[in-house]
Amino acid sequence: MKSTLSITIIACLIASPLTGCAMSRGPRQIDATLNGGTPPESNWSRVGQLAPAAEIVIATKGSQPGSRHFVAADQSGLIVLNLTDPTLQGTSTRVLRDMAANHPEYFAAVQRAGTFRQDNVRIGRDGLFVADRKIADLDRVVETIARNDVSEIRGPVVARGSVVGTVLGGWLGFAVGVVPGLGGAPEGVAWLLLISSTAFGGFLGFQWSSHETEGIVYRAP
Repeated sequence: MKSTLSITIIACLIASPLTGCAMSRGPRQIDATLNGGTPPESNWSRVGQLAPAAEIVIATKGSQPGSRHFVAADQSGLIVLNLTDPTLQGTSTRVLRDMAANHPEYFAAVQRAGTFRQDNVRIGRDGLFVADRKIADLDRVVETIARNDVSEIRGPVVARGSVVGTVLGGWLGFAVGVVPGLGGAPEGVAWLLLISSTAFGGFLGFQWSSHETEGIVYRAP
């Protein structure tokens, strides 16, 4: 009983940080194009998997790629922030990124009605204001781009886990799984726990070692 309790406690302690690190949000890296059918990079739903405020490079039909910050997306298109305007101040860009990350719904609502303020930055249909001084028109900062106009989007994607992470996780799982056997558990139970713990540790290690990199989020078919 004590052996089983020990392995449960240790496994939970290991699993918590590993699964926490594995919660990388974003579309998965595309390694290869599938034969036949729609290429995976042409799946528009990948755009909606981006984290709010993620920096992306978007190319639209008839224009050069430009840096934007993702806000939200639906089946018709996406909303982005254009923070490249030289008239924007450091304070306003920081606040806008923070608003996009924590309250992306503000930017969809502000195009219809309403005004939102954070610190000394205010944004509404009448424009972007800092300390009640107008900095830019709304459409120069908040852009709505139709899905059909998008050629390609590049940005943060989640790459697969590494061999090193898998081995490390498996080793930690082995270290945990050997405890019941050393504690006098029946041989059959000890082997079962050892194998299960090692496999589970390897899986968590693979997930934990997943990391963010730059890649293709979407490419028009």
